[in-house]
Amino acid sequence: MRISTGQLYDRSIQSVLDNQAGLSDIQQQLSSGKKLLRPSDDPVGAAQVIRLTEEIDLIAQYKKNTNLLTNSLEQEETVLSSVNNAINRARVLMVQSGNGILSTGDRKAIAIEVGQIRDQVFDLMNSRNPAGEYIFAGFQSASPAYSLNASASGNKYNFEGDGGENKIKVSDTISLQMNNSGQEVFENVFSRFKSTITGTSGATSASLEVQGQSAFDKFHKNSYDAVNPANNEFEVRIISASQAQVFNVGSGAVLDTIDFSSGSALLYKGLEFNITGTTGDTVNFQLEKPEKKNIAETLNDFVNLLNNTNVSATGLDEALSDALVGVDNSLISMANAISEIGGRGNVADSVLASNLDLDIANRSARSNIEDVDYAEAVSELSRQETALQAAQATFARVTGTSLFDFI
Repeated sequence: MRISTGQLYDRSIQSVLDNQAGLSDIQQQLSSGKKLLRPSDDPVGAAQVIRLTEEIDLIAQYKKNTNLLTNSLEQEETVLSSVNNAINRARVLMVQSGNGILSTGDRKAIAIEVGQIRDQVFDLMNSRNPAGEYIFAGFQSASPAYSLNASASGNKYNFEGDGGENKIKVSDTISLQMNNSGQEVFENVFSRFKSTITGTSGATSASLEVQGQSAFDKFHKNSYDAVNPANNEFEVRIISASQAQVFNVGSGAVLDTIDFSSGSALLYKGLEFNITGTTGDTVNFQLEKPEKKNIAETLNDFVNLLNNTNVSATGLDEALSDALVGVDNSLISMANAISEIGGRGNVADSVLASNLDLDIANRSARSNIEDVDYAEAVSELSRQETALQAAQATFARVTGTSLFDFI
């Protein structure tokens, strides 16, 4: 087989260039720390690196979301704690106002402080986050959650937001609520449940008061029928000198048989009846429709009551009972909200820990695929240098050979 001089040069030069390219790749791997310099080096590995990089970037975004969520929850918890402290102070003043030895001036002084607490609570209910959004406005976060209409004849502190729940993703499968709506925390609070006498038959006298609020609240919640008002009507019927029965007027069912003594207090489900009558006499009473009232409105009503010099002692006691129940129910609602915040915070911490573990695992997997093994690369560098030197030496020997060397 004859080899021309051109073939000798071409093959020798190609060998030198191939070895130089290999040496250049190794040098580039050592300088960059990456063994995948181009997708063609390992198509499957390159695809895996892209997927792992996407997962790592996504986890980085989830970590940012978790930080935003944590900051939002901490701010809401701080606001609710401030509202809680203010309301507890108002409750102390309410109890103090019920002291019979206080003068009208004393009650007006209490009204001034409760009014200031009301204004403080109103401002806190319109708290904003660092982005300027109103925390308790739901989806309507660009405008105040609550408005004040000082000239209104009814409610003066009105909720202007909605029940929207702003959520943020902290993992592929978990989204957590960033803040509670004022509708859930402040609006969904029941006022004091009440009952009134609607009529008597034969009884000389009858009165009704709520003495055991907790027991009556339970009875009201279990018995109130929002669909059929007739089921909210009840009847106490005297069946003997020592016994009476309680009927549901709507269904006609006998609910209980209780001890009775004419003219003496009769306690039933937290309601205290005082009935003067004989066998066959009846007293009808009904459960009032449950109402909800936000804490600012509750405080405002109490301030107006304290400033009313014409209110009777009985009226003051009744209004004080209404205010205390409203305050207590608001405190329970906020305590539940704070518990929810704590629960979401715990979930966020747990998810963050899982995300960090996944981040480490993904980075380790990516490193195994694309990062260079320096010991192996240095050995390969030495081999490529030796191969290049051999190719260069061979090229010099081959190209230096001619026919005249054999003549």
